[in-house]
Amino acid sequence: MKSFVMKIRKGIWVVPALYSSASLALAITTVSLDTYWIHKIEPFLPVMMLTSIDLAQTVLSAIASSLLTMTTFTFSTVMVVLTTYSSQFSPRTLQNFVKDKTTMRGLGIFLGGFIYSIISLLFMRQSLEEHLVSSAFIGVLYAIVCLAFFAYFIHHIATSIQISRLIERLEEEALKVIDYYQEIQKDQEIHPYKTIPVQYDRVREYTSHKTGFIQYIDFSTLVNHASQEDVLINFEKGIGDFVKEGETLFSIHSHQQHEKDLSPYLFIGRERMGEYDLAYSLQKIVEIALRAISPGINDPNTARDSIKYLGLILSETHRIQDGVLTLHDDDRHPRVMVTLFSFNHILYNTYYQIVHYGKGDISVILSIMDSLIMIDQSGNMDRKHIVYDFHKYVLHGMDMDQMQEWDLYYLNEKIKRLTPEQ
Repeated sequence: MKSFVMKIRKGIWVVPALYSSASLALAITTVSLDTYWIHKIEPFLPVMMLTSIDLAQTVLSAIASSLLTMTTFTFSTVMVVLTTYSSQFSPRTLQNFVKDKTTMRGLGIFLGGFIYSIISLLFMRQSLEEHLVSSAFIGVLYAIVCLAFFAYFIHHIATSIQISRLIERLEEEALKVIDYYQEIQKDQEIHPYKTIPVQYDRVREYTSHKTGFIQYIDFSTLVNHASQEDVLINFEKGIGDFVKEGETLFSIHSHQQHEKDLSPYLFIGRERMGEYDLAYSLQKIVEIALRAISPGINDPNTARDSIKYLGLILSETHRIQDGVLTLHDDDRHPRVMVTLFSFNHILYNTYYQIVHYGKGDISVILSIMDSLIMIDQSGNMDRKHIVYDFHKYVLHGMDMDQMQEWDLYYLNEKIKRLTPEQ
């Protein structure tokens, strides 16, 4: 069920389809009201709500054509924004705009208004000419709502295309993943190395049925299943890893042969998802920084801001521990083992491309040092030493003797703030 829900969430058609269905239901209800019950409720309705059939057809025709034009303009605007995101920021950030609720609601409302108008016109028969109808009044109210939302949609597009707003949304996405990791680790054991705590008679390797990225693992359901079957599931791969068909995902340690299919508890797709993959959420911000420092764009200030947000996100990882996570059932028996987070791995993969392409820009190097200082200030002693060692990697190959005096002064000031406590 969770895999099905994730497939639905990835589709951009879901929200417009829901709004269109609701509009279709509204149209059917209004037509039924005007056809069968208008005589009974007409004395209780204000005069302004009822119009003749000819006026209703004229009004609904104008609304339908206007909303179709508005929908076309909205689609065109969305395509322009998607092109901008892909060329200026990162192709990976397209998901964030496509999944934006305001964008999808806008398309849904405009499509729904068009469907309501067309369906209402379709069922306005000549036999209704002697009656008054309320379809036009409801259509006018719908059109006013569409017009108000269109103004808000334009404002939203103008805000969304700003790089600061995009980075803010990416930061929120990454912090939600950290919260997700923290919740999973709550009241669970974490060890630096994998050791099977119980001696099992059988070991079965479970291989991938398809090629792609591991997008989601339903840990809670896996723990319940492992508890019922009295097995231990030892993951070789984690969320965000790429696997090919036939590659080992995890091994099942059991006392008896275990043959049940566990594929419904893992979701593998052709692209990564930022909702559960911290490295991928960080990668999007990294790509924005790399585009900004490229010679074609040459926007070092955007790169500096992106790097500082990277430091802010990684500084929040002090709430989660790195190592092998062991998930227990209600009886405190170990059931699932997985490497959920590795600070060394995430630190290197976040900065190594920026270090490579930005080493010639002292402003980029100083921003990296600032972000490392943020990480250092919120980490424990072990991570302080890791960050201090990593700064040597950042500065490796830089000729300090050839640097300008002011550049060297500020760089040394930041290095002093990174010196680990003894």
